[in-house]
Amino acid sequence: MGRVISPSKQDELTRVVAWYVDRIYGTIEGPGTTPFYCDPEKVGLAAVDPRALAQADEAALFKLFLSLAMYQARRDVVIQAQQRGWNRTEATSLLSLSGLQRRMRSCPCPHLANPGRFEQACTVIKVGKTITCDYSALACPVRDAARVWGRMADLGKLPTSAYWRIWAKGGTTNLIQQASRESDPTLRLESVIAEFAQVFRVGRKLATLFVSAVSTPALAPGLTPWWPNLDGNLAVVLDTHATRAVVHLAGKAAGSTYQSRVDWLRRVSENLDLTRFHCVFPSFSPRLVQQALYAFCSKSNRLAWDRLCPHEEAGQCHSGLCPFHKPM
Repeated sequence: MGRVISPSKQDELTRVVAWYVDRIYGTIEGPGTTPFYCDPEKVGLAAVDPRALAQADEAALFKLFLSLAMYQARRDVVIQAQQRGWNRTEATSLLSLSGLQRRMRSCPCPHLANPGRFEQACTVIKVGKTITCDYSALACPVRDAARVWGRMADLGKLPTSAYWRIWAKGGTTNLIQQASRESDPTLRLESVIAEFAQVFRVGRKLATLFVSAVSTPALAPGLTPWWPNLDGNLAVVLDTHATRAVVHLAGKAAGSTYQSRVDWLRRVSENLDLTRFHCVFPSFSPRLVQQALYAFCSKSNRLAWDRLCPHEEAGQCHSGLCPFHKPM
């Protein structure tokens, strides 16, 4: 096996992690902060009650899953602004487990009562600015969710899909219990991620984001009820920023698939003892390394956080990963 990472790129990665600990960790996220998904100032009525989340309340976990599922193909600051703009009816339409169950019972559409066929049979579409479908039920939770989401109409299927695939089958408690039978911690984590990834229009990245949010203590102290049954430190959320960072640091060594890049980041993290950066960090956490890369590479978030440094403002940042970098 060839070199995982060159010495110069290893140094670059080390400096990014050090930057994250110095500029982000403990001020923007981590100890002493409220996760954005629990903060009404950031996400309005989409905010999850921290006490309910800490107790692994199913309604709170459903709300968190749906809220995080929105973070796809748009900048975080755009999604958060959208969530802050919701009124109570809109937030309930998309994020409430009990509200969804109530609307499903009252809607006469036969597709809602057929978990095996729902995702294929539901024909929700957007015609101009109107959300419609082939079945003319007056009240429909799918169409309601699509209106609130405000993007592709079929995203309105996501809450109902999540209900049938996860919450109607005993909820997350049952899912975690089943996963606990697997002795290997990585396989145990990946088995749960795979279940959430099957929800309509979710996929592996968003499923990993959700599962790691409730199983990585260093990122949300006291709010990770699935830890230690699941170790979110082993997770890797490969969004656009993290993928660009891996390609920059690894070159061809990381391969071209999602899994090969996850595997590369896990391998390179083995040589980066995180306890040297912060006393609460575990020695090995690909998730924290990936989070550092994400925070460093996201221009919109760094502008929102006001996390620029004099070198970056002058266009002299040392790292080609930096979104403010200007080649000399």
